Formats: sequence, structure tokens, C-alpha cells
Amino acid sequence: MDIKSLMHLQQQFDEQHATAFEWGKQVSEENMDVLKFLMISLTGEVGEMAGIIKKILRGDFSLNSSLPAISEECADIFAYLMKLCNQMNIDLEQAFLRKLEKNRSRFQKYEKQ
Repeated sequence: MDIKSLMHLQQQFDEQHATAFEWGKQVSEENMDVLKFLMISLTGEVGEMAGIIKKILRGDFSLNSSLPAISEECADIFAYLMKLCNQMNIDLEQAFLRKLEKNRSRFQKYEKQ
């Protein structure tokens, strides 16, 4: 399944669930609260993953035993990224491909010979 299909699945899911937050509402100059909420949510998920990594580094858990939790946090991060892109009409797949080309050019001098 490609990213566009996954984003469509996420959008359908969001449109089917009514909460205090309007998941289908587009971000605009007039409703920056939508953007703020999405960024707080995304940052919260990154923070949860950082908490797991912190506990691995201090020896509370092993990396292998933490992989299921890390995997779940990666999925949460990706879901919020897709929500953000959906609500801002950003084609994530195309944005990634454009950025990859920039990075290829930028990091060309570090390529393995």
C-alpha cells in the first residue's frame, strides 16, 4: 500500500469519528487552533517515544523488549503526521520525494565509494 492510500484510510477514519476536536477540519489562517492541536498531539507522541528510549538508555528495559512499544509509537507519530498533511492539503508522498532529491544532492559528498 502506498502513502496516498494510507493517508486516505486515515482521512476516512478521522471523518467517521466525532470528538471535541474536528479531525476533518482544514487548517487555515482563520483557525490556527487546528494546527496548534495537531502539533501538540504529534509532539506528544514523539515525547512518548522519547520516554521509551530514555528508559532503554538508563537500563530499565532492553531494546528488544521495547520494540513493540516503539513500533506502536512510530505508528502514532505517522498517524498524526498524516492527519497534519491531510488537514493542510500536503501531498506527503510528493513532499518526501522532493526532499529526498534535495538530500541526495546535499549529501552526495558523503556517498560511499
